[in-house]
Amino acid sequence: MEETAASLVAAALRAIGGRSWTTEPEARALPQLQAILQAPDKLRRECILTASDQVDSYHHAQLLSVIARKRLALSAEHLERLLTPRAEELEHPQAWYSSQALSAVSRQVEHAYGVLPAAEQERLRPLIGRAIEGLQDPPTATRLRKLIGPEDGIRFDLIDEGDDVGPRLRAVFETTGESTETTAAVLDLLATAKGKPSKKWTAEAERVTGLLAAPGTLVRALLDAPLDAADTETVYDHNGRDYTVTSYVTPANESFLCRAVALAGMVRDPASLPQLRRLAVKTVTVIGGQFGKPRSLRLANASAQAMVEIGHPSSITELLALERAVRHGTLLKQIRKAIDVLAAAQGLTRDQLLERAVETHGLDDDGRQRTPLSRGSAVVVVDARGASLGYVDEDGKERKSVPPDLKAADADVLAGIRDQLKAIRKTIAGERLRLDGLMTVDRSWPLDDWLRWYLNHPVTGRLTRALVWVFGADVVGIPVDTRTAVTSSGDQVEIPAGAEVRLWHPIHATAEEVSGWRQYLLEQQIVQPFKQAYRELYALTPAEEQTRVYSNRFAGHVFGQVQARALMKGRGWSPVAVAWWDDGIENGVARRTFEAARIRAEFYFDPIHDQEPSATDLYPYCSSDQVRFVDVRTDERLPLAQVPALVLTEVLRDVDLFVGVTSIGADPEWLDRGADRRFDGYWQSYGFGDLSAAGELRREVLEQLLPRLAIADRCELGDRFLTVRGDLRTYRIHLGSGNILMSPNDQYLCIVAARDGRAQKLFLPFDDDPVLSLVLSKAFLLANDTAIKDPTITAQINRR
Repeated sequence: MEETAASLVAAALRAIGGRSWTTEPEARALPQLQAILQAPDKLRRECILTASDQVDSYHHAQLLSVIARKRLALSAEHLERLLTPRAEELEHPQAWYSSQALSAVSRQVEHAYGVLPAAEQERLRPLIGRAIEGLQDPPTATRLRKLIGPEDGIRFDLIDEGDDVGPRLRAVFETTGESTETTAAVLDLLATAKGKPSKKWTAEAERVTGLLAAPGTLVRALLDAPLDAADTETVYDHNGRDYTVTSYVTPANESFLCRAVALAGMVRDPASLPQLRRLAVKTVTVIGGQFGKPRSLRLANASAQAMVEIGHPSSITELLALERAVRHGTLLKQIRKAIDVLAAAQGLTRDQLLERAVETHGLDDDGRQRTPLSRGSAVVVVDARGASLGYVDEDGKERKSVPPDLKAADADVLAGIRDQLKAIRKTIAGERLRLDGLMTVDRSWPLDDWLRWYLNHPVTGRLTRALVWVFGADVVGIPVDTRTAVTSSGDQVEIPAGAEVRLWHPIHATAEEVSGWRQYLLEQQIVQPFKQAYRELYALTPAEEQTRVYSNRFAGHVFGQVQARALMKGRGWSPVAVAWWDDGIENGVARRTFEAARIRAEFYFDPIHDQEPSATDLYPYCSSDQVRFVDVRTDERLPLAQVPALVLTEVLRDVDLFVGVTSIGADPEWLDRGADRRFDGYWQSYGFGDLSAAGELRREVLEQLLPRLAIADRCELGDRFLTVRGDLRTYRIHLGSGNILMSPNDQYLCIVAARDGRAQKLFLPFDDDPVLSLVLSKAFLLANDTAIKDPTITAQINRR
């Protein structure tokens, strides 16, 4: 018996409907749908028409999306049958399944309509217009609207006003300053497609942007719309209980914005790079509470890609700033892939690209820039600690700040300088992190390359001059100029011609050499951009020699998972999330691969299951476990003794950082909150127990600094504590946690933060130890305890 279109469609609908959920590829593979796809054109055409006659469910729309994809010859009568809605659809023109069905057959309509005689096109035009009104898919509506000719004015209905983004986009198009025809063309362009931009769309985008008088201005205005938009909260009633759902952008406007972002990449306006970075940060941020998701991961990824397409030197700076600002794994992969694409396009490695792409910001070779004012000049100065704005008067005398009258007279000029200062500081922050990352690899440069990309660079060079380098086989020093370096003893030595240059790492030096450099930095008051000479070092312990293939040095700590994950990603680790929805996972693990050494480090941790999940569904607290090393070539564990000393020390330093910063023992308010009494013992042991390598290093620095302090006669340094004698009590500040005990009964004193101006002005040989700064601030505060005004502190001190 010959099968009819009705029987084939009925069988296909039963097959799709009989499954709980069917994706399009799965539906296509069903025998019942294959029977239609492989049928003669006449029978397949009749199946499409039959399915469109009966649209009353999602399954009809899904069926049409499969069987109507391949083009067929259709007459005007066929199109009329596809487009004419049934009676109930006229009553509900926004029925989602009807809209989905029409979207599925829209390509057939486009193809067939274009070859019809003019008279038949005219007859069908009102029907197409009526069908468009019921569409909920703006790209499809825009394509069909183009079939029936241009309309007067601008089609603002192409913008979905179901969120806070839509009205802002409309306002942009209402005030573009471009002609009505050009504005309408841009609006159509951005509303016509979904998914990855096609060659056809790209060609049309190039044509349309060529019509714009100021494409960069329009693009920046479009990017401001989602940046300024607020989230939308909708309250639903379910069984008498209100549920609030938070959203940011509708699917239609998300597609529209992705096209606007792609347009930004095509226009290549570097001024839009900061907007794209901020948009990526905003849209990757999770909203919606415990079960929330990023605002729009699709838009965040598109923003990162557009930053690559712009291809300006600032693209690298902004991509690196974006990499530091986000922790979402998928977006981080997109960013790193984008940087690799930029590198490959120039025939460079990632590291080579990053060092060559550091912006100069118009600075002189000595890291300075002078801008004339009405009187004197504003001067931007870069050093190893950052960038500052100063003033040089008419007599050439340098002053710390711009006179008040000039701040008013030259307000616009100074505003531009401050914007530039922010950009310079962003570049310095990126370079500080990049150079710190070089401490984990044994990389070297030919002298000429090092001079060009490091010493002589107006930004990188300021940091380079505060670091210790190795020149050739045996010259170790801080560079003074292109030919000379100074040793730890203060002697100037010649840099060998043609030498290979690499960063000095204390793990490769003797204890005496390390001590010499630390003493030199203190005496010369040189601030390094990160811990180099004062870097914590980790060598194998007897216990690790016994465990052989793993280290338990940092096992047993209780730490916050969310904060630790952020630190891990920032240090190049890839942590596995431990969440309530994956109770089958035995433990969490963070991994970092050292490509040159072909070693993968693994840090294990276990979730504390009986804690309420965080807003991101992660278990809030975990307990630390083993650190292991794996040969990436064989995937087998490596004995600790076979791990290169550089890799071992840098891995253990990272893990110490993860645990030390996020441990509940570092939280001064833990006891006051009464969060979980089970961990009070651990909190006490961490907060006042033995010092880690970071704590021992802190003690060494304080030992050298204390004699120089104004409060030296009130301080005494012990094995674990800095003891400070106040007028009311004596205080012991733990060098590992910064926690405080008061005499005479070791009463705990909770001070969350101490901001003492004298401590902030102290010279420290590095800037990246907040605990050391906190210990010193607390010491200055408590040495003069009678002057403390904060009632939350005085109440504790006076309580006996």
